[in-house]
Amino acid sequence: MARGLTHFSPSELRAHRMNIYARPGRASMTAEELAQAVGATKAQVLAYENGHRVPDPVRIRALAQALQIPTWGLMDRNAMQAWTLADHRRAAGLRAQDVVEALSISPKNYRRFESEGIVPSRRPQFLDEVASALGVSRHTVERAIDRTPAVQERQARAFQLVVAMADRYIPQPGPWRGPAPEDEDLIELAASYGRTVQRLRHVLTYELGELRQSYVRAQRERAVADYDTDLARQAGANYAYERWQEIFSRDLRRIPHRLERFHRTAQPSDVWQMLVDLYNADAVTLRREVGNWAVTSLLTTKPQTLPPHFVTHGYIDDVAVCRLTAEGTSHVQSFSGLYSALFPGVRRPIRTTNRSSSKARTATGQAGHETFTLPNRAERLAVPLPFLGKKRAEAAEANAYVPVPLSPTYVLGVGPSALSAHFLDGLYLPDDRG
Repeated sequence: MARGLTHFSPSELRAHRMNIYARPGRASMTAEELAQAVGATKAQVLAYENGHRVPDPVRIRALAQALQIPTWGLMDRNAMQAWTLADHRRAAGLRAQDVVEALSISPKNYRRFESEGIVPSRRPQFLDEVASALGVSRHTVERAIDRTPAVQERQARAFQLVVAMADRYIPQPGPWRGPAPEDEDLIELAASYGRTVQRLRHVLTYELGELRQSYVRAQRERAVADYDTDLARQAGANYAYERWQEIFSRDLRRIPHRLERFHRTAQPSDVWQMLVDLYNADAVTLRREVGNWAVTSLLTTKPQTLPPHFVTHGYIDDVAVCRLTAEGTSHVQSFSGLYSALFPGVRRPIRTTNRSSSKARTATGQAGHETFTLPNRAERLAVPLPFLGKKRAEAAEANAYVPVPLSPTYVLGVGPSALSAHFLDGLYLPDDRG
């Protein structure tokens, strides 16, 4: 059987050719008719149906087109839960070269992705692009990557390397510096993720630094348990020590999985900054039923670089808006510490459950509302904090509203302490001078 096509189903090919499923408007075909339609011989088609030969991806696609079915209709779908990314590609009737051309990526980089799950570092939408090329969901792509043998082996090896570095560096006294740049375990781990040693050192310095805090707390409780003369305090300290040990072990086990997820979904600094601005603009649903939308034109001049898995785009009337998806919100909350370690100069997520709180307003350097509504619309729109701070400074200097075009129909007036949206053809900016 041809390599990698073990999920081809001869019985499905025969059933669809003979129209056993009785699809309306389509008659059965003889083996000879199907052979002529796909440029093969009758003997080849019968060999496919009897399991003696397996069609290659190009022939799979031709057979599916001739039978008017999707390519995966010729596969054993009962085994889909075990498919790797290569299996999904072949089930789509695609060669690796077809995907390489569709994604404009080098064959080497695509091979590394398909066989090792290594995502190109400067392609923030890469997983979405692969999903689109294969005609599957992004979730399907990620599940398939997790099944790749090399990825499973990397996570197992990563745990061994992380444990070794934790044992080596966490107990060291003095200021926390993280793993040494020349550490062989660090170098091996960086190579396995296809990232630079310096980058991975920043990541592990943060991850192991978080572990070190649990370690220090555990040691403090142990000292109380060993030397305090009060039996009640000793008992409480023993319990606390065991609890911190459990937390330490739990978080240590999570690091390889976090490293895998982070390097698979990590964004460049400019895209990460936009995700943070969306988060800080309260463009997500938190504890309310409906979240705010951020005005896209005020957030970025490159909205196409925002991964669709993390950001939803839409319109309110003719104003382009966007907001984080649940996955985008989770990504910001889960990995903000790692991004801060990699990009110290970028803005950070505001850690508050109420984006309209005074803490959020303080971040702009101004007081006032950060959201507004369009005339006769109920949806709340948010102005990203960096843009808002800049425009409010201009408004304060002029002691008047500053007009900001939102679309061909609407304009936003930004005042020193308030926002007001109006129809462009009936522009009216209220006097904000009190």
